[in-house]
Amino acid sequence: MIGFTLSAHAAEAPGALTIIIRDQYTDRPLPSVQVTITERDTSATRSMETDARGRIVVEQLDPGLYSVNATKVGFAPVYEPSVRVITRKNSRIEFELGAPMMEEVVVRARALDAFASPSSTYLDREALRSAVGGGADPLLSLDGLPGLASASEFASFSVRGRGPRDNLIFVDEFPFDKAVHFDATLGEDEDVGGGGRFSIFAPNVISGAEFSPGGWGPAYGGRAGSLLKLEVADGSPSPSASLRLDLAGNEVGYDGPLGITRDSTVLVSARRLDFGAFFEDIEELDIGNPILRDIIVKSAIPINPSNTIEVLLIDTRETYTRDVTHVFESPNFEDASLLDFRQDSDLYGLTLRSLIGEGAVWTNKVYHRTSNKISSEGEAFPDLVPDGSPASSFPVREDIITITEDETEIGWRSDFRTANRWGAFSAGIQATQIELDYSTVLDGDWIRFVYDDDDFRPDPEQRYIVLTPANINSSLSRKATSYAGYVDQVFTRGTWDIRTGVRFERDGLTDESLVSPRFSVNWRRSKGIRYFATAGLFHQSPRYLDFAANAGNELENEKITHGSIGFEYFPNDTWSVLAEAYYQDLSNLVVDLDRANGTFANIGDGTSYGFDVVVKGTIREGLYAAATYSYNDAKVDRKDGRGAVADDFSREHVATLGLTWEITSRWKVAGRYKYLSGRPEDAFIIHEDVLGPGQPLRFSRETTERNIGRKPSYGVLNLRVDYRRAFGPIDVTAFLDVINVTSASSTDESEFDYRRGVNVKDDSEAEPLIGLRLDYAW
Repeated sequence: MIGFTLSAHAAEAPGALTIIIRDQYTDRPLPSVQVTITERDTSATRSMETDARGRIVVEQLDPGLYSVNATKVGFAPVYEPSVRVITRKNSRIEFELGAPMMEEVVVRARALDAFASPSSTYLDREALRSAVGGGADPLLSLDGLPGLASASEFASFSVRGRGPRDNLIFVDEFPFDKAVHFDATLGEDEDVGGGGRFSIFAPNVISGAEFSPGGWGPAYGGRAGSLLKLEVADGSPSPSASLRLDLAGNEVGYDGPLGITRDSTVLVSARRLDFGAFFEDIEELDIGNPILRDIIVKSAIPINPSNTIEVLLIDTRETYTRDVTHVFESPNFEDASLLDFRQDSDLYGLTLRSLIGEGAVWTNKVYHRTSNKISSEGEAFPDLVPDGSPASSFPVREDIITITEDETEIGWRSDFRTANRWGAFSAGIQATQIELDYSTVLDGDWIRFVYDDDDFRPDPEQRYIVLTPANINSSLSRKATSYAGYVDQVFTRGTWDIRTGVRFERDGLTDESLVSPRFSVNWRRSKGIRYFATAGLFHQSPRYLDFAANAGNELENEKITHGSIGFEYFPNDTWSVLAEAYYQDLSNLVVDLDRANGTFANIGDGTSYGFDVVVKGTIREGLYAAATYSYNDAKVDRKDGRGAVADDFSREHVATLGLTWEITSRWKVAGRYKYLSGRPEDAFIIHEDVLGPGQPLRFSRETTERNIGRKPSYGVLNLRVDYRRAFGPIDVTAFLDVINVTSASSTDESEFDYRRGVNVKDDSEAEPLIGLRLDYAW
């Protein structure tokens, strides 16, 4: 950058905005919408009206930050306080206008969808790519949403006491549960239960995320923890190329016209990150070698004013290896596992969106999804050679256990939505065919030194368990077809919106017929407050791995009965307070019976209740604040004679406080502090020299009671600085995002070192994430 001449810094070439505005319910373009654009640095404004296609193009805009206000009689006004204009680039942004929620209250960025959960939250592209603690990962940017707990620098999260794998994730309305890399099947407990590490999305790929912690409508099913809908960005009207440099690798992209039809666009993103090389640079030599590669292509092709085709291609790959060289670097050889994981996941989706009549939208989607995953674990024995011996001399036992998970899914989804005399109506049908080919192969008997006191042991005095091929080897080869249909009607009467719907499912994998009614009510009592309530029945499918662990595992869907009540208060146009209390009855839960035999059964039940509070607003233009508090009490009875205990991912208290300051159009700083109660803790006994005389010294940990206590609470502070500037024709964006500035130690995870007989806690450190993005538009 220093090499650029001073003249390159003197003036930045102008950019442009293409703004498209649609009716939220009919998806039709809205003409004659008054749009006012205000440059934040100078307060200069421009006002224009959308044309018959619901769009305006504003050219010759100085690069920087702008606010956009859109108003039309009969619709709630929409205000977006932070839209970035990039040099030489025509950026496209879209707004949806809905019916007025309440007089004189301006909707921030997006109106509340009558079919969405009343407590749902929407984050736009700018919020996702510049969120404090988000680094280069859109899923990390969700931190601070109601009911959500993100405990570390990784993308997995839990919601209202449910685990990371209980979250329902859609990408462009396609079901895709492989959105997170390194969701481990084998390895340490924190990896197997953690739900993954990094999302498959580069930071600029996702244009919006809608998150609901509960109470969503009947169009979605299969998981009950939360609903996350991610929108892959469309291409811009003008072409641009990008290069993003990361400490672990790089990403290249193209964003612009496709040229097939008028207004057809394409977005291409390809990245490769080598964390093994990064870990070597920062001298974390014991972690291993994770490598990931993601390719995402999104194209939108208007055929005519009433029909649009969208194509989505996602191709992801990951590998992770940990060999004796990494074991050698492990302090005290506390982690001697040898790991080899490989996974390829693909999604190919085609969407046809058609406008029918005056106010109906018919959307048809077909998709093909595959996932091929092989995980193997072995063990090194560094204590069986003299101290100081090289890693190459360590005795090893490789590929002790190997698990193969192959999935192929073909699906079709058809959704119809229209305005009617009562309000709005939505209905749809879905059909999927899933083919599973799972296998577990154990290469000989394997001693495990961490076990529950009710796990099978031939001798009760034996202080460890032995996995045997006869009990562990298993396979699952099954093809099943499932069907679902739903209807959803919103009745609008004055200040009331009442939504009633029901979902019908035929689950071919569990051979069940399921009915899931859903209900919500939204009452706008006055211009400054609304009350809402939700209720419904949700079903959650068993994990495929639980099916495959033992041929005798005939599992059914879990059942969650949900209810909530809340309010949202607007003291003025710039602040809001949302509070929601909820209660869930959990039944038919899948619980593990015996890890030595891989058996599971639907015998658990429990409850989960709590409340969430969210306060957010604008202190002054460019200075924003948000605070959240969540309380949760989730208890589960696994029918093991111990009664109801805290669920694995339950946290009694989660609180966040965030502040964002857009100092100028170039500089932006942000910080967030979060406080988390510790997760539940087991009671255990450590046994010494369990193998007996003449054998290597080994300790074991026997769990006597599960989740009867709490690990200590802890707090994490994240800070971020963003800088943007054009250097000639290149727009440069840089950020420094420091996660866990104070190096506070998480109390959540600890691993048992069976060579020393101690629990090794995670010593957390500050995690600096550095990114540099170069954009060139023409």
